[in-house]
Amino acid sequence: MLLKVDRASAAALHESSQSVGARLAAWASRRALRAVLAFAALFGVVAFVLGAGNRLTRGPWFLYAPEVSVIPPIGRAGWQHAFALHQQSPIYALCGGYDVDGMQSITIYRFLYWWEWWRIASVVLLVAALLAAAFIYLIRATRAPQSSDLRRWLGLLAAAVLYFVLRYFADHAGLFATINLGQQRHALDIMFASVGVAMLIVAAIAPSVAPDAPVVSRVTSRAIWASFIAINIAFGALFEALDAGPLWTSFPGYADAILPAPDRLLAFHPVWRNFTENGYFVQASHRVLSIGLWAAALLTVAIAAFRRLPLARVTVLLGLLTFEGMLGVATLQPDAPVVLSIVHEACAIAVLAVALLPRGMAIKRTGS
Repeated sequence: MLLKVDRASAAALHESSQSVGARLAAWASRRALRAVLAFAALFGVVAFVLGAGNRLTRGPWFLYAPEVSVIPPIGRAGWQHAFALHQQSPIYALCGGYDVDGMQSITIYRFLYWWEWWRIASVVLLVAALLAAAFIYLIRATRAPQSSDLRRWLGLLAAAVLYFVLRYFADHAGLFATINLGQQRHALDIMFASVGVAMLIVAAIAPSVAPDAPVVSRVTSRAIWASFIAINIAFGALFEALDAGPLWTSFPGYADAILPAPDRLLAFHPVWRNFTENGYFVQASHRVLSIGLWAAALLTVAIAAFRRLPLARVTVLLGLLTFEGMLGVATLQPDAPVVLSIVHEACAIAVLAVALLPRGMAIKRTGS
């Protein structure tokens, strides 16, 4: 009798473990992984926009963000009390108080408070979504080791190592350490953040690789596009960090010439300093790369139309590059609103994501 009970208990335990395994497998389906990655991409975009806004704005607004708590102030009295405490902090003295276009100081304080609160919240939610995506991936890898692809994770590890190596040299390499004003770090942060968010968007879409064209050809083409776009994003970040807009506001040429004179483009010595410190050189590089990418996209569309290849991806890429260029020209105006710069940076992520998508992609609808 006891033997029968033990067998029944073992069978029930086995069925329960199988049920838990089946639930985990269903939860870790491709659709669930894509949904979690989509949330990660969404929070990544929000964190990037709010974080980039902190750096793109001129003046002391976002340089000294107010301290925030998990639960924001509630009601008018709560905000008055929080603002009174903030006025006693060194941060308020550093930013010189809030006096912008006649707006009430507490109104500006509430805006900055919510901006910082949502920035931190988006980063926390992004990390949580990434951890959930990693957990789902591990479940899928243990249940189907042959289908797991470690190349993505190795690529992320290589990107992280490259970032920290470049960051170290930007902060400590010889003369860099004595002249570093922060624009090198800013360019690295914006470039790698843009690449990371774009990769999250592509992973969330999860397209299947088109069967035509060799794999090496597809990967090489996307890598070339992504590399040039990422470098252009870095020059754009340097452009904004150096506040190089007032140096050259006309488009497409400079005064009576196409580019500034060589004595302005190469004014710094040694020559390599012009790449990160010379506003004329940085802006010229950003413009040349942007126009070159737009021309390459236009040529790609023409070639695809002539060969009757899929046009969706390259046409979207050309449209985004055109819109990105229009935003860039608009930000050159002296009184251009800050929101244009933020949208300009966010649009660069969309350009990079489209460039990373495989040609002729087809999104699979199957579950696992």
